[in-house]
Amino acid sequence: MIIVHSLTSLFESIAFVAEYGEPDADRHVKRVATYARFVGEHVLRWSASACERLALAALVHDVGKVVIPREILRKPGPLTPAERQYVQCHTVYGRDMLVELARRYSGLDGGLFELAQQVALYHHERWDGDGYPEGLCREEIPLAARVVHLVDVIDARLSPRPYKLGQSWHQVKQALVEGMFLDYDGMLVTGLLEVESAFLELVQAQTYGQLVTI
Repeated sequence: MIIVHSLTSLFESIAFVAEYGEPDADRHVKRVATYARFVGEHVLRWSASACERLALAALVHDVGKVVIPREILRKPGPLTPAERQYVQCHTVYGRDMLVELARRYSGLDGGLFELAQQVALYHHERWDGDGYPEGLCREEIPLAARVVHLVDVIDARLSPRPYKLGQSWHQVKQALVEGMFLDYDGMLVTGLLEVESAFLELVQAQTYGQLVTI
C-alpha cells in the first residue's frame, strides 16, 4: 500500500500520472506551478502558504487531459471542431476528478482541493468572456484561475514544439500587452511586467528545449 504523507506528494503524484508519457508535459506543469508561485509572491503579495497552495493547484491544472486520447493531444495540425470541443472538456473532467479525490481524501485540506477544482475548471476562461467552459468574464473568473491562465499561456508560447519554435520573451511580452483586458487580467500583466527582470531570471533558470531568447 502506498501511503500519501502530504498533500504536496499527493498533488505531485496526480500531476505525474496525468502527464506520464507526454514529451515535456511534466516539465510544463512544473514550470506553470513555479510561475504561478512567483506571481502570487511578487505580484499579488500573498503569504508563503497561499503561494504554495496556488502552486499546488497549478500543478494539476491539466489533470483532465488524461481522458483525452493522445493522438488528439499530439496532433501536429489543426484540430477539427469536434476534436477541439472534446479537448476543451478536459477542464470539466479535471474538476470532476479533483472533486472525487477530495471526497476520497476528506481528512485532508478541503480548501486546497476546492482551489485546485477552480483552477482546473476555469484556467481557459478569458477576461472578455470568450473562453471556456462557462464563458465567465472579468472578476467572475476566480483569481487563482486567472493567474494560472496567464502563466500557462506564457509557458506555452516560450516552449518549442515539433511543429513550432518557442517564442522569444519580446514576442511573448508583446502578446501579453496586446491581450490585456481581452484575454488576460490586465492588472496581473501590469504587475508581472513591473517585476519583469526577476521573472526573466526565473524563466532562464527553467528547462526548455532551447535557450529562451530575450
